[in-house]
Amino acid sequence: MSARERIVRLPHVPLPPAEARANAKTVALGPNEIDDVGAAARALPDLAELEAGTLVLVIRELREPRSIARSVLAALGRSKTAPRAIRCSALVARGYVRVGAGIDPDTRADVAWGYVPVTEPC
Repeated sequence: MSARERIVRLPHVPLPPAEARANAKTVALGPNEIDDVGAAARALPDLAELEAGTLVLVIRELREPRSIARSVLAALGRSKTAPRAIRCSALVARGYVRVGAGIDPDTRADVAWGYVPVTEPC
């Protein structure tokens, strides 16, 4: 068996459509929320505040005040960012569904996403 045949294919969560991404609620985490899933989850909108089926995007860049030092570090690619694992785990912990992460082909932004659950009558 070759190495290529041994690769395990994981299920793929497709990137939401461009129109949905353009209309999504976008959230940026703060510097104190990137090391703890609980803190990151508390920074996300409450499901009850959003309409069912709403797409929420959590961007990689942090919500920090602008400074010359941060701008220089960002230009050099050395800015602090929120890891995908923290962002996705926070979405799951908060109760979002269809959670995934990837690169937005339109903006080249690293995003994590989740949807507000749609509850259907029984």
